[in-house]
Amino acid sequence: MANTNTLAAFWPCLFIVIALFYGFRLAISLSGIRRYDLESEIGHSLMAIGMALMLAPPAFQTPELIRWNISLFTLASLWFAGRLLVHRPLLTILTRRTDGERATLKADAIHLFTYIGMAYMFLEIASMALSMTQTAIYLNCSFFVAFAFLLLAYGREISGALQTNNIDWLKLGADLAHLCMNGVMSWMFIEMISMSMRMGAL
Repeated sequence: MANTNTLAAFWPCLFIVIALFYGFRLAISLSGIRRYDLESEIGHSLMAIGMALMLAPPAFQTPELIRWNISLFTLASLWFAGRLLVHRPLLTILTRRTDGERATLKADAIHLFTYIGMAYMFLEIASMALSMTQTAIYLNCSFFVAFAFLLLAYGREISGALQTNNIDWLKLGADLAHLCMNGVMSWMFIEMISMSMRMGAL
């Protein structure tokens, strides 16, 4: 039982560490030492905290907190949908800054998809009856395939980075964080699919 409890505590702690890592990258960007996309760094920190909550014991998953996360990641999805449309960080537009890096379509599309997946997963946690519907089963399968594809893509990215002479450790850390996030999301959607199949067989 002690080993089970330790394993259960490991995953939330891991994602808290990931949130702190992105907080560190955000601090570096704000200090001017190195430029990162501020909105992405904040979004990654929020995502890591959200995943820590997903993996926390049920006692921590209060209905109010889950509803708050559904709203938060829905708003994040809308924000990155706006970024995708204008192809530029919205923060630089709203603050009239001219030094913001232009967003890439690929990165913003991945962020948009991931935030939608987070909002949807919290919605399923809030209503287990929803996960039993046929539409939800199809969506769960689609999300699993997409997150598994991203998992393999980041694994390939990490493998390539490790073969270079000059490793960018902060980028490598971000890729490892992406690998963990996509791996856990793939696993959670597999769990949802398995639960739906078990319930359907009863």
